[in-house]
Parts: sequence; structure tokens; C-alpha cells
Amino acid sequence: MTRKGLFVAAFALLFPLMAQAQTPAQLPDRPVRIIVPFPPGGTSDIVARVMAEAASPRLPRGAVVENRSGAGGNIGMAEAARAAADGTTLVQCAFGPCGANPALYSAPGYDLLNDFTGVILSGAVRNVMSVRRDLPATTLAEVVALERSTPGGLTFASSGVGASNHLGPEWLRSKLGISWTHVPYRGSAPAITDLVGGRVDVFFDNLPSILPHLRAGTVRAIAVPAAARLPELPDVPTFAEAGVEGVVIDSWFGFMAPARTPAPAIAALNAAFTAALADPAVLERMRSLGVIPLGGTPAEMNRFVAAEVARWAEVVRTAGIRAE
Repeated sequence: MTRKGLFVAAFALLFPLMAQAQTPAQLPDRPVRIIVPFPPGGTSDIVARVMAEAASPRLPRGAVVENRSGAGGNIGMAEAARAAADGTTLVQCAFGPCGANPALYSAPGYDLLNDFTGVILSGAVRNVMSVRRDLPATTLAEVVALERSTPGGLTFASSGVGASNHLGPEWLRSKLGISWTHVPYRGSAPAITDLVGGRVDVFFDNLPSILPHLRAGTVRAIAVPAAARLPELPDVPTFAEAGVEGVVIDSWFGFMAPARTPAPAIAALNAAFTAALADPAVLERMRSLGVIPLGGTPAEMNRFVAAEVARWAEVVRTAGIRAE
């Protein structure tokens, strides 16, 4: 055999080994299905698709996203809970279905802490407490004083029952002893429209949605429920700086798998998405969406989700909120 023939033969023997080294052996040779329990086009859906595309080269057959919306995210979560626990089905978790819904719904169709296990936290969106531009209050203390002077007179909007912009103000209701009135909308867009129009007083919205209106001066920022000031709003204080400690409310995203998924498969999935979060193109896309990349281990996600469920269950119980 010629030297060239030997080289070709050796490469032919090595190629399967090289391919195997690039493909996680812990995962079945099928596409990873990512169920997004929301309609297409929202931030949660976009983040899932960005992560799926970036992680696909690191998975045996790539990843595909399927939207299964309805019942506040419960329909998609229930479908994922029934899926084969082999590493080929994930669900895009978010504040509602993986934080508030277990307390809001008596029978959501899944048991979050027993039916799922964490894979990775992908990112979070910061929120901003904003008010209509002509509200006669410019600080958190002034908003609280104004509300107390006319109990129930101030209104706060939400994008729906159980959303972070609903439960956050409900938490503040008990924390600060105020009694403002909840006005639910079907999504952030109509809530912002009425805030700009002066028909509601307060809205705790995601930064990407409300930022253009803050910059245009059609609404005003009062405080951010975050651990530190936001780079986009350097002059807006945190709640702690405004005198109320411990108020951190994020809209977050991450992937979970059916609970009995083998640990090696979970580790392979975590490695693929961790690599995706290190991709400069992914980080730039996240920043353009106003999403802060997170990452971390499956165990860290499990602890985070358990803490979120416990925190918002107490808020729901204290406020007597039901989604049904």
C-alpha cells in the first residue's frame, strides 16, 4: 500500500473516533426537543431559540424548539413532564410555570419539584418600577405616601395574573402595607399603552419593553427591583437604595428535563449549553434583548427554582391569589 493509501486508511479509522469525541455519548442519537410553554415571539421563546441554535453543533442531532402554549405555561410543562426521560426533551422554564404556577393553580398538570430536574439557567431580564409621567411622586417613598393618602386609589398594571409584574407588587403590598389596585392586561403591550396614556399609575415591566418609553419620557422610572443599578438606567436607584431591602424580582429563563433523566445526560446537556453561553455571538444577542446571561450547574438551578417556588407560594398565600 502506498504512503497516501496508508494515510487515507488511517484517517478512515480515526474519523469515527473523532466524530464520537465531538458528540456527547451520554445522549441518544436524536434531536433534543425544547418545549417552550409560550407563544412564539416573546423573550422566553427568542432566548430558547438562540440557545438551541448555539448548542446544536454540540448535540448528536441538534436541537429543535416547539411552542406548546396555554394555561399560563401549564400545557407545555405537563407535556414535558410526560416525555421520555432520556435527555431528548427539555422545557424552557420561566418565572410563571417554574416559580408562581405551582401555588397559583390547584392542579397545573405537573409537580414541578418532583417531575423535573434542572439543566441550566440561561438568563434573566431585569424589571423596572415605572409610573405615568404626570403622577405627583418622583421617589418610591413619595409613591408609597401618595398611595397611603388615598387607600386603593393607585392602580398597578400587570401582563396577567401570576406574572412577575403582578406578584412583585402584591409582595410589596404586604411588605409596605399599601393597598393599591391590580389591573390585569393580556400582555405587556396594552399595559404600557395605558401607562403612557395615564389610565393606570404603576407598572413593573421588563426592561427591554419599557426602556424605549423611559427614554422617550412618556413614563418615569422610580426604582429597580434588582441587587444593583442597571447600566441602562444609572440614575435610577434600587429598592434597597430607596429604603426597602430585599426586593429583587427577575424574569428568568432556564432549561429543565424530566426528573428521571440520567445524570450523564444532564451533564452533557449542561456542557452543551454552557459552551453556547460562552459564544460571543450568543452573548451579543442576549445583550441586544436586554437579557443577562446566567449559566451554572444543574444543582444550582434546582436550588434556585426551589427557592423561587417557596418565595412566591408565600406571596400567593398571603395575597389570596388564584389563577382559576
